[in-house]
Amino acid sequence: VGFDLGFSLSYRFLRRYGRVCKVTMPVLTLGRYILESSLLEYNMNVELSESQLAASTMALAFKIKGIEGWEQTLEYYSGFSTSQIEATSQALLVMLKKPQKENLKTVRSKYSHKVFHEVATVPLPESISF
Repeated sequence: VGFDLGFSLSYRFLRRYGRVCKVTMPVLTLGRYILESSLLEYNMNVELSESQLAASTMALAFKIKGIEGWEQTLEYYSGFSTSQIEATSQALLVMLKKPQKENLKTVRSKYSHKVFHEVATVPLPESISF
């Protein structure tokens, strides 16, 4: 029997959280942009679980878009309370606000196109609170 086992990636968790929270495509795409931007951040990919990174990313996308009323649904399906993902969401916001390194300009350029709802050009808040 040829089993091919792997583990779920943050991208899959993000899609699931988006589905259960009934997000629009622009919000999900913003989450994908944040997640893809975090790929080169060592501490985001080594110190955190895939599900926690995805939940924090989804929460940040909601905060950036000014969407409310998602907390209970995300908490139920992710298993993380807002207090557990707040620090990671804050760190992701700081990461997004830093000047883009050369190796991340491709990601920003990709998500600046109309096909990706131009989410890379969405103004970022100075801070977020939960």
